[in-house]
Amino acid sequence: MTVITQERAERIARAQACPRCSEYTYKRLKLRAAEPTDHVAGAAWIAELICGVCSAHLQLALEGDGDVLFFN
Repeated sequence: MTVITQERAERIARAQACPRCSEYTYKRLKLRAAEPTDHVAGAAWIAELICGVCSAHLQLALEGDGDVLFFN
């Protein structure tokens, strides 16, 4: 399995609507490679987002092929 690039992971993270207000605008997106200490099985990327509309702090985990593991 090939792991998606950081640019592709960022595009996938920005394409997810905020679960609180359903908007696609984010003030801040911090993307990093997942580490074993993150306790997310199968995650390749972890994105921390702040919604630009409702200011919700969100976390998104992506698998190596680009599938979303969880979004809260």
